[in-house]
Amino acid sequence: MNEQSIKKGSCSYCGEAPVNHTFYFLEKLIFSPFESHIASVTKHAPSLFKNFADFVPRFIFKIFTILKLGHFSSDVTKANSFRSRVIWEEANRRGIKMEQIVVGKKHLDWYYAKVNGKNIYFESIPIQSEFLDGKMDWDNKIILKEELLKHGLPVPKYAKLPFFSTKSLEKTFSNFKKPVVVKPQSGSRARHTSTNISTFMQFKKAVTLARQISPYLVVEEHLEGYICRATTVSGVLAGFYRGSFPYIIGDNQTPIGKLIEEKNNTQIKRYHVKIVDELYDHIERFGFGINDVLPKGVSLSLSHRAGQLFGGNTKEMINELHPSFIPIIEKAAKVVGLSVIGFDAIIPDPTKPANSQHWGIIECNTLPFIDVHYYALEGKPKNIAGMIWDLFFQK
Repeated sequence: MNEQSIKKGSCSYCGEAPVNHTFYFLEKLIFSPFESHIASVTKHAPSLFKNFADFVPRFIFKIFTILKLGHFSSDVTKANSFRSRVIWEEANRRGIKMEQIVVGKKHLDWYYAKVNGKNIYFESIPIQSEFLDGKMDWDNKIILKEELLKHGLPVPKYAKLPFFSTKSLEKTFSNFKKPVVVKPQSGSRARHTSTNISTFMQFKKAVTLARQISPYLVVEEHLEGYICRATTVSGVLAGFYRGSFPYIIGDNQTPIGKLIEEKNNTQIKRYHVKIVDELYDHIERFGFGINDVLPKGVSLSLSHRAGQLFGGNTKEMINELHPSFIPIIEKAAKVVGLSVIGFDAIIPDPTKPANSQHWGIIECNTLPFIDVHYYALEGKPKNIAGMIWDLFFQK
């Protein structure tokens, strides 16, 4: 009953991508207020400075190789992430030379490729420098929602959380219909996020948890539905992935912990539901404990994280997506203005008209995990890596 699949000493609230809480908090404290200003300055910077910025990583990696502190690897199986691997495999299919940067014995998620006779260095996804300019820090959930709202695009009701005042927290909480969600203002992978919050005590606990990694937090209305990823390339919807939450169904006699074990026995270990602190807190917000018996027919969500890595299901379903969603997503891509974007949205039923249901875009990823469109448990994979490489050959 005490399955600790997460490495000892790591944080279950960080999910599968734990970070050093102190360093992560300090980084957000110091740099978050300036990131949007830096993005704006970069947007209008002369090409001389942009070219210099492109030159810096090339220079650094060159020095490492000269000093024999680093080298380049052509072993695609060593790719640092599945996102990078699908990019690399597509490069190989096209005859594009691509290699991974290795410093010491550590394989970095940085790569080198030779395209059209030009050497490029990039982190995971090859995006030409002229397409990297962002006028704002789009990874900031508040900034994104503010801009999308200006253009009439759907987002959940949201608010910034005050830094210190408990009284202000109470006022903010009272302004929302319950349940709500608390999460860091920027960051990915749903680290230290709490959903289905119905009481002020749960709310304060969620704030404390999120503040372990960020001083800047946001509260949102809790939307019901699937977690969906819409990836656009050059403003065009390229893939649409639907992730479902892991769940169990009660039989009025088996404890919740046992039902989870039975569910895990039907899946490979990589896709097991992990019985850790985050799970205890999650089901507690639904009014249950790990040893409680779930009433017959009652469905209980086991995580706010969707997808197969957490015991849920995944489907690539762009061909089944109701066409009314496409212009909305592509309008959002135009607002953000980057060539490769991953929008996360919560949608009750992506096959039904957008205006017939309550849904919203919850965040934007400027370095999206395009691999989710390849490795979903259901649906036909989409070759998004091919669309990204195509950008280098457009006239």
